[in-house]
Amino acid sequence: MTAVRLNPGNPVAELAATYFGRLASNQTISRVASVDALGQPSIELVRALIATQLSDPRLANEPLRVTLEFRIMEYVRAHLAEHDLTAARIAYNHNISVRQLYAVLARSGVALGDWVRAHRLEECRKDLAKPGARSVTIAAVAHRWGFADATHFSRVFREAYGMSPRQWRELKQSEQHLR
Repeated sequence: MTAVRLNPGNPVAELAATYFGRLASNQTISRVASVDALGQPSIELVRALIATQLSDPRLANEPLRVTLEFRIMEYVRAHLAEHDLTAARIAYNHNISVRQLYAVLARSGVALGDWVRAHRLEECRKDLAKPGARSVTIAAVAHRWGFADATHFSRVFREAYGMSPRQWRELKQSEQHLR
């Protein structure tokens, strides 16, 4: 196994590189509970990566099955800002049907549309709170994170956070001026 060269065109290799890079740069992972929770999925990802590089593709079936949900969620995180992130695209990139995609996510209680929207909203919220955020329009921030319609974005932001994106940005800007 040590002589197996990892193919950079392998989607599992790309996913593993992104995942382990984010893991290494995350300062909060050092908590014992987090480390324990990440151990087995990390091992399975490495197992899937190695198995996909072997000459017998049957050896990759089990590791790929075990890591499917994890690989799907990492893929979604990596492509969160893209407007064309759809269930069909996600399923296609994982060689499964859309129906199977929803079934895999449902087993862990993930509703894809809600998850994507919540994470996109959180990224918008972070961007709107950054120093100098006034130089970028709210619509541009929403668009950067995959929201095509500014009115829809404002409505779902208000539903999620209890205030408009403008109110949030103004609140954060005033807090920064007080520091």
